[in-house]
Formats: sequence, C-alpha cells, structure tokens
Amino acid sequence: MQKNTRIVATTQDHLSIEDIKDNFVVLKNGNVSVVIETSAVNFYLLSEVEQSSKIYAFAGLLNSLGFYIQVMIHTENVDISAYLKHIDEYKVKEKDPKIKYQIDIYRKFVKDLIVKNNVLDKHFYIVIPYMTQMPKKPGFIDKFMKKDSAPSFDVDQLILQASSRLLPRRDHVIRQLSRMGLKSKQLDSSDLIKLFYNIYNPANSKIRRNFDEYTSPIVSSQ
Repeated sequence: MQKNTRIVATTQDHLSIEDIKDNFVVLKNGNVSVVIETSAVNFYLLSEVEQSSKIYAFAGLLNSLGFYIQVMIHTENVDISAYLKHIDEYKVKEKDPKIKYQIDIYRKFVKDLIVKNNVLDKHFYIVIPYMTQMPKKPGFIDKFMKKDSAPSFDVDQLILQASSRLLPRRDHVIRQLSRMGLKSKQLDSSDLIKLFYNIYNPANSKIRRNFDEYTSPIVSSQ
C-alpha cells in the first residue's frame, strides 16, 4: 500500500505576486505595476489658503489622469532599535558617570514612550498598474493533479511591454505630486521586497541585506 504523501505548500502559492524584477511588480494574472512612495503633509496644520491650494492641486492630479491608480497607506510600529544602539555606543564613549546615568534615563524614557504609546509610522504609496489580457493560469485542480503551474507568460517580455506605458505614467504622477509640494520616488526592487516582506511579516521586519539570497520563499510557515 502506498503511503499518503503530505503536500507542502509555501505561502507564495497563495499570493498574487509572480515576480519582482527591474523595479516592477509582476502579478500571476499578467498585470504589472510600479509603486511610488510619497511624503505627506499634516493638512490640519495648514492655513485655509494652504489647504485650498493642496485641494486644488490634488484635484488637478485626479483630473489629469487617464489611467488607474491605487493609493495605499502602510502602517507599522516604529523601529527605534538603531537609535537605541546609537545611544548605547555614545554611552560607552562617555567618561563622566553622571552623564552616563542621564543617558540611561533618557534611553529608558525613549523606549517606554514608544512601547507604551504604541507609536506608529505611516508610509504612503501610489500604485500604477498596467493591465494585460493574459492566458488563464492553471487553477486549483491543475495544481492538485500536479500539472505544470509555471507562468503562462514571459516575464521579461511582459515587463518590456509594460514599461513603455508605465514609465511615462510614473513620471506624470511624480510631476503632479511635486506641484503639491510632495517628494516622491519609485520603489526599486530592493524597496519592493522590503515592503512586501513587512506587509506579510509584520511581527518580524528584519530581513537580509543581500536580496540575491532569496532562493527560498520569503514568507515561511511557522
């Protein structure tokens, strides 16, 4: 009698991302996107004139679009580990015991402030998609029957096709954001990997610096 074989599936099998390459996000349905990170302003701290100016500039951005965009806000806990390490290094160099004592008090204050108040950091993104009509990928039954589940399209060719549309759209959105006084940039492949890793691994935001090391699934089962 043949023993039952356990089928092990990675989290990536359930994600819509096929690949991240050349600063583009390629989805399993053949769609390609670029992601722009933008700064923000505290609207309620602006004067009425400044508020009106921002509103008109934002309306101008929306009216200028001839394509879809998606606005995404990603919230995560503030990571102050690097800052605390800097404080510790400064303390080691300090010779005066009184100043060292004050450094300890300050370090505890900063750490307690962040932990007790659950301080959050928000990042703002604009996603610009390029939607294609690609052949349907194998479904659940095909995968269950162990049929070939490789992409039904050439990723490099798809990126080449999408870039001619996405790059002008990217430049247009960045120009419109600059009119609002916002700084923005397109996320490169490393930034995209960090972003998606943090989204799917909120409890563990530390990842390897060398992204070429990702030969196994980024999101692993517990």
